Amino acid sequence: MRIPIPFKDLLPIEAVKQLSQLVAQPSLVAALKDAAQKLGLKEPLQPGNIQQILQQAGRWMESVAEPWLRDAKPGLMPGINATGELFSTRWCTHRICSDAIAQLNHLQSRFAETTKLDSQLRNLLVGLTGAQSVLVAPNMSIAMYLVALAGNSSSTPTQWVLPRVDCIRLPQAGNAQGGNVRAILDSAHAPTVEIGTTQDCSSSDFENQLTQAGSTLLLASPNSLVSESRGEHRRRAIAASQHADSRVVEIIMDGSIHDLGELGIASRVIADSWEKCTKLMVVPGDALLGGPECGIVLGTTEAMQAILKVADSVGWHAGSITKAALLRTLEASESLETWRELPIGASLSISLENLDNRSQRLATQLAASPMLERVEVQRKSCRIGAGVWSGVRMDSSVLKLFPKALSASSLAEQFAAGEIPIWGNVQSDHVELVMRSVEPDEDRLIVKQLCPE
Repeated sequence: MRIPIPFKDLLPIEAVKQLSQLVAQPSLVAALKDAAQKLGLKEPLQPGNIQQILQQAGRWMESVAEPWLRDAKPGLMPGINATGELFSTRWCTHRICSDAIAQLNHLQSRFAETTKLDSQLRNLLVGLTGAQSVLVAPNMSIAMYLVALAGNSSSTPTQWVLPRVDCIRLPQAGNAQGGNVRAILDSAHAPTVEIGTTQDCSSSDFENQLTQAGSTLLLASPNSLVSESRGEHRRRAIAASQHADSRVVEIIMDGSIHDLGELGIASRVIADSWEKCTKLMVVPGDALLGGPECGIVLGTTEAMQAILKVADSVGWHAGSITKAALLRTLEASESLETWRELPIGASLSISLENLDNRSQRLATQLAASPMLERVEVQRKSCRIGAGVWSGVRMDSSVLKLFPKALSASSLAEQFAAGEIPIWGNVQSDHVELVMRSVEPDEDRLIVKQLCPE
C-alpha cells in the first residue's frame, strides 16, 4: 500500500487522521483497526507499530478489491483506444492534462488545501462562462437530477416541456447506457410532456405546450438532428419560450470556452449561448472542456438557489479531487492556444499531416509483424463518439491491419486480450486503428503489442 505522506512529517495519530481524510473512506479506519487486532497490537499508534499496521491493512484492502479486479471486463481495463471515439460511454478513462494530475497528487499530500478550491473554481467558471452562479456535480445525470428536483421545491412543480429530438442520453464514464433525460425527469417526479418527433418539432408544437405559467423548456445539443437543422430548431424553441415567458434549460454537451470554428470543430461557446430566457445550462467537465467527468450547472443567481439548497442537503457536490482537476484544466485553457495543448485539444486540433506521419512510421515498424499480412494507411472520416456524438465526424489517418492467419475479429480479440489492450474497429478483412484517438506516446506500445520480441 503506497502512502503519499512522509511519516517523518507527521505524528502517528495525525498520520491515521490524514490517511482517513485522503481517501474519504471510513473503511480505511476500519481496516487499520482490523489490522491491529490481527497483529495482536494493544497500542497500535506507537511509532514502531504504524508501518506494520499499514502493511497489514494494505493486504486487507487488496483482498477486498481483488474480486472486482479479477472480474473486470477487458473493455474496462486501461489500454489504447484506437476506435476514433474520443467521447463515448465505452471508455472509463479520460484525457486529463498533466497539470490537473499534478494537482491531484498535491492534494493527496496536503488535504487541508482543498478548502480553497470552491471559491477559486467558482470565480473562474463565472468568469469564463458568463454565469452568475455555479455548481459542480459528480456527473451529468446527477446534475440534471438536481435541476429537476429543484423544480419541484415550490408549491407548484415546474412543468417540463421536452422535445423528443432533445431526449438524449447523458454519457457516464464506464456505463454503456448512460442516463436517459426523460427517465431522470421521471425519477425526480417532474411533470413532463414530450412534443414533436425525433426528427422534427414545429413552432406550433412549442406554442401549444408552452402555455402553463412557470413552464420549463429543456433543450440539448448535440441532439438527433443533423447540424444544419439543429440551429433552426433552437431558434424556434427560444422564440416560443420568449413569447410565452417560459424559462429554458439547456444541456450543452459540445460546450467550449473558445470558438473552435477555425479548427473545423462544431461547438457551442458557453459564454455566447445565454439568451434572455435561458436560466440554466448543464455542461460536462470532460468532452470539449477536457477535464474530469462531472456535471457543471451554470445559471442565474435566482435559478441556482433551489439547486444549491438541494445539493447541500443531499451532499451531491463533486469531490475535491474532481474539482481540483477541473480547476487546473480551466486554468490551462484560458486561451485557445493553451487549450490546444491539453490532451483533448491536441486530439481534436492535431493536423492530418501529423497523423499521417505517425501512421506511416508505424506502418514501417509493423511491416515485420508476424501477425500481419500487410499494413495500409488511409484517411477516413471517423465519428468522435457515440450517443449524442454519433453524428459528429472528423477526418483522421487510419492504420489498416490485415491479419496473416486469423480473421479480423480474431485479430481484434487478440489485440484486446494482450498485455497492453488495443481496441480498434473491425472490418470484414482487417482491423482499423484510428490515430486521432491514439496518444503519441502510445505508438510505441502498439509496436510492442504487434511486434513481440
